[in-house]
Amino acid sequence: MSAAAAAPASKPLYEKLGKRALISTIVVLIGVVPSVVLLAITKEPAVTWATGAFILGFVAVLMGGTGVATYTVFITAIATPVAIVAGGTPIAGAAFMALLCLTLGRMSHYGLHRATLLVPIFMAWMIISPPFWGADKVVDRTDSTFLLWMAITFFVGGIVPVLVFPHFLRKMKMPAPKPHPRSESAPYTIVITVLCTGVTYWVLADTKQYAGAWLISTILVLVQVGDVGTVSKTIQRVVGTLLGMLVVTLIVLGVHSMLVLYIIGLVFGIAALTAKFSPHYWVYMALITPTIICFTASSSAQLKNLGEQRAQDVLIGAALVLLASAITIGFSHITKKRGEAPTQDVPAVAGVHATS
Repeated sequence: MSAAAAAPASKPLYEKLGKRALISTIVVLIGVVPSVVLLAITKEPAVTWATGAFILGFVAVLMGGTGVATYTVFITAIATPVAIVAGGTPIAGAAFMALLCLTLGRMSHYGLHRATLLVPIFMAWMIISPPFWGADKVVDRTDSTFLLWMAITFFVGGIVPVLVFPHFLRKMKMPAPKPHPRSESAPYTIVITVLCTGVTYWVLADTKQYAGAWLISTILVLVQVGDVGTVSKTIQRVVGTLLGMLVVTLIVLGVHSMLVLYIIGLVFGIAALTAKFSPHYWVYMALITPTIICFTASSSAQLKNLGEQRAQDVLIGAALVLLASAITIGFSHITKKRGEAPTQDVPAVAGVHATS
């Protein structure tokens, strides 16, 4: 019998997609539970951010393990009221974003930036456009009740996957964090800090940019540690986002029920999670865009404006990232050519030095 004949046949594509869709559905349904429970207690739509916190905790578990995820959830819960208050003035909001980006950049030195990436992304929403609270549907950044409940929301939503999923993932071989030398982590830190800090100040100063957190997320997602993947990922993100915006605009054209919008968002969320690990990043972006728009809209009438702002923010963010990448990559090549490249230090992860 030949080796080819002895090798097990690969599963058909529909079977793989069906399994992924089933797992994605289960994960999404579990992720909705914290929001439903908190909504039943408070009767405030703002607590549905617990689903976003669930995603944050879930990603932290996958990319960093239980310990890193637990730490991330506690930090996020503590940072939430600070972010909301800081967003009251452009300079304070920009300063807090700078602090978050500097921390994320430091995490990249130990390969933990992917586990903690969603912290500054979600805190950007709390800085720039926190949810309404109360019968008057206003944002009072100094309301202690509102601040406390938002901290609880992010803690409850984030801690659920930390408590639930490690048991099911214990037999899976998770990817180990990939440390980066200072020659890569330092430029990454500088780029995200400068761009996100400047953009945060600009968005807060321009009150029309209420969805400007998408610009922050575009920058943080597209900027890569090192020289690899930035251009390709940027193009795919722009194409996928524009396609997703067109799709959601056509689908919800006659929808006026917020419940229906959330259900549509859930369906797209399941599809996006199913496509998350496919080699085609633009497909994931085309599916996650309608998910985000449906979940972040406070009314059906706001959908069109949200879609337009998201498209605008992605285009601006992509241009900024490509420009910054060209500068940093060019500088890196010049210093290496001159023999002035910084020392390739080897960081330690969990007390063990990484080896090349």
